[in-house]
Amino acid sequence: MKIAVYDKNGKKTEASVETKIFDGKENQALLSEAVYILNSNKRQGGAKTKDRSEVSGGGIKPWRQKGTGRARVGSSRSPIWRSGGITFGPTGKENYKLTMPQKKRKKALSAALATMVKEDIITVKDLNITKPNTKTMAKLLEKLNFDRNILFVVEKTDENLTKSVRNLSCGVKVCDFKSLNVYMVLWARKIVFLGDSLKLMSEGIK
Repeated sequence: MKIAVYDKNGKKTEASVETKIFDGKENQALLSEAVYILNSNKRQGGAKTKDRSEVSGGGIKPWRQKGTGRARVGSSRSPIWRSGGITFGPTGKENYKLTMPQKKRKKALSAALATMVKEDIITVKDLNITKPNTKTMAKLLEKLNFDRNILFVVEKTDENLTKSVRNLSCGVKVCDFKSLNVYMVLWARKIVFLGDSLKLMSEGIK
């Protein structure tokens, strides 16, 4: 597969990339499963309701057992009463974490990349940002003719790059090649691999 390679001035060349990650086929069922697992793992499970032992009040029997013509009841904290306890409600200790086999995860990432056309994936070499500079990044994106939902994949976390793009209105995200996942690929309209991030990711996929 050949992808476009740009320098920091926007000059374009082409390079051949040999990696199995781009050889996948679209698989909607697999992508749906991968996104479901990623979203599920984001859940914190902080919701909590009170059961009948935690609701205040209701210490005495509302009325005597017999002779009133009404149904017998032992406490106003009963779940069938208004303001009573909740039956089978969340406890705040729920664990929504799910796992996906490594081979399946790689296959899902390959399927996600297969949904993108070749022109949407590029590499930018020698982009050295020594300090946060939003104007420089805005000019680069303008030269590349990128409008929105742009994902930068880096070799390692770059705080200067992150600060340079976070105020751009077009929507830009930065992640290292090890953290790239299906959700990020499907969100992005353009993916920019910086430096040797594509090569390192390819070596990890083998």
